[in-house]
Amino acid sequence: MAKRSLGMEDASSRASSELEYVLRDSKKTEAVPRVTVEEALAQPRILQPGSRNVTRALFISRDTSLLNPETQTLDGFLKLSDLFEEVHILILRQGIAPKDPVLRVADNVWLYTAAAPFWWLTPKAGVRLVEEQLVFAAGFRPDLIVARDPFESALAAVEISKRFACPAQLHVLEDYTSADFIRQAPNNRWRRFLPRFTVKRFLSVRTATSTIERIIAKRFTIPDLSILPRFQNYESLINIEPTIDLKEKYKPFVFIMLYIGKLNHESTLYRAIDAARFALRNPRVGLVVLGDGVAKGEFQKRTKILGIEKQVVFESNVTNAVPYLKSANLLIVTDTDADSDEVAIRGAAAGLPIIMSRTQKREDIFEHGVSAFLCEETDIQSYADRINDILNNIALRRIFVDNAQMMIVDKFHQDLPTYKEAYRTSVEQALFIEPDTPNED
Repeated sequence: MAKRSLGMEDASSRASSELEYVLRDSKKTEAVPRVTVEEALAQPRILQPGSRNVTRALFISRDTSLLNPETQTLDGFLKLSDLFEEVHILILRQGIAPKDPVLRVADNVWLYTAAAPFWWLTPKAGVRLVEEQLVFAAGFRPDLIVARDPFESALAAVEISKRFACPAQLHVLEDYTSADFIRQAPNNRWRRFLPRFTVKRFLSVRTATSTIERIIAKRFTIPDLSILPRFQNYESLINIEPTIDLKEKYKPFVFIMLYIGKLNHESTLYRAIDAARFALRNPRVGLVVLGDGVAKGEFQKRTKILGIEKQVVFESNVTNAVPYLKSANLLIVTDTDADSDEVAIRGAAAGLPIIMSRTQKREDIFEHGVSAFLCEETDIQSYADRINDILNNIALRRIFVDNAQMMIVDKFHQDLPTYKEAYRTSVEQALFIEPDTPNED
């Protein structure tokens, strides 16, 4: 799914332009048939009784990339048309109402676009469009509603679920509590308050990361809360060619260490900085930090106190860390949460020697001194010694990379059908959750 920074542009204007382009282009080529759900119901069934894909799902989203008739996917791997018997996608956007608010983009996929002059009116427009298009004599067509954000989409989903007694699931895909979120779009300063009202009204919630899951669990009581399954094609990272040259980008560095993580008050970047400070006295050695957060300024001050501010580069708004993983010389992972586990595994697949904090999970994956260095979490001196070992031993780096990539191939098998089943089951779990446990703010 495409990502873009919204900090420097009007999101609603861009969405409007994209929508008009899609609709205009589709109209010219006649690639998208105008067939309503009622008309399609009179045609032969797409999936016969007994098929696994029996759920009819309504997805509500603010993501206008779904308007592309070729890319109805939530994760970049699975097509929604393959997951459910019927798929209805309602896009909420600010702007002028489209000439063709309903498009049938596949045999079992319909796109609906609800627009309003102001962003806070889009949920109402969405509910009205759903009532016009998805309510028949037999009742409300979808079996399940999925809101893809806790903002406008969630507001619409809550209202639709209430009106038609239809189960709903909420997907929280970004950390709306972070400073980054507020900067991404002009209206996010107001939008961030909506989860206080919306999240607690869902019995089933899915998050994109463990960090977001912890935030939700801390603030709300949700009967069915878990992380969405992820298809991690780690093995594919082995053969990806580097697209940037960090040594060229950050001259005169010839050896570049990399840290990736949220720069909040839970971050342990200070350990990486303290351990690397001895190596960073060499002007040819640099540390690149990918991440942002409320504690970023504190970490920058720390580098100045240690006299290494010229050797440490802080990069924000990096949506794809793979090019950095493919071009750096060493990855330092001092954090111990699930997100940092993911960073370590991706770094190993990308071909980076790694020095990381020791955890039980990492000991099950990596072998100390063979495929990586595992240090005690608070032992700064051990980190510093291992950095020195990697810095001065090219052969050791090669051994770590080869062994770690062999481990990736052996331990992380790619099974798309299994992932597909897990994803579908996770979404459909909302159909079986009973309101036994009261939600609390």
